[in-house]
Amino acid sequence: MPTVICPRCQQRVLFEKGSSDIEHICNSGNAVLDEEDIVVIGDWEDFTGTGTETNPFSQGAENTLMGTRAGIEGQRKQNKTVRGVRASTRRQRQHIQHINLTGGEQ
Repeated sequence: MPTVICPRCQQRVLFEKGSSDIEHICNSGNAVLDEEDIVVIGDWEDFTGTGTETNPFSQGAENTLMGTRAGIEGQRKQNKTVRGVRASTRRQRQHIQHINLTGGEQ
């Protein structure tokens, strides 16, 4: 069987002859490469399921101390994902890499 290396997770991917493109679920064991961060604006639905933003008043809020005395005094607290973005405004999901085997646009 022919193989190709995933450009994101660097894992070997097997595919059938005659395939023009494949969808590869990254599974390198490294959460930085295997997952992706998606901005949550409200209710959402995709291949991982559905969900709801539980606190619509803090959507997009950069500082979790906003509106408190500590926030007024200039303190900042931000929980981050392993990819370094704000966890309060994003969710994580499995990354699916599209690999075009014909050499065209990816």
